[in-house]
Amino acid sequence: MATRLQTGNAALADRTKAAEDEAARVAKVKNQLDRFRAEEFWDRVMQEIAELIAERGSLTPDEILSGLRTWTFRGAALHMESLTAGTLRKKIDVRVTHRRYFEAPLEGRYGRRNA
Repeated sequence: MATRLQTGNAALADRTKAAEDEAARVAKVKNQLDRFRAEEFWDRVMQEIAELIAERGSLTPDEILSGLRTWTFRGAALHMESLTAGTLRKKIDVRVTHRRYFEAPLEGRYGRRNA
């Protein structure tokens, strides 16, 4: 009887370990998917900003904020990041560093990078 219980406990421990491993794998994949979705969202925001700058000329982050669509603010909230001038500056500066979409700011105003 004791041997059977020990065998059953060992089998349960193995199943528990396998379930924990699978849960960790699923959590990692979910995290990667969330990161990918956030990157896609912010890239669409940068495209929207680039179009705004193309229409209006060089803009400050505050001026950019006033020209963004409502869905952009809702999308940022869904991605757990508030859409502020500071957040925009940080996101745009990353693109400037990688030479995508925007030129380095002159007097606090971002211009659109020509392809």
